Amino acid sequence: MSAGVFGPSELADMRDVFDEITSRPWFSRDPDAREAFAKYLLDAYPGGTFNATTDKPLLEKTARAHYGRDSGNA
Repeated sequence: MSAGVFGPSELADMRDVFDEITSRPWFSRDPDAREAFAKYLLDAYPGGTFNATTDKPLLEKTARAHYGRDSGNA
């Protein structure tokens, strides 16, 4: 896979992780938080670098810190 290009399986994995994290009860219900987290996910992992197994724990920690209901997001 070329750097900077997301393959179909990589996008599917990213979508699955995004859906799982944003469906957690602690994740903000603010649509802007969901959008910001989606942008973060795409920016943090350029095409060809995302691995759901190894990257998910850090993504969840980041989401809790920045997009959790107790982080100032409604």
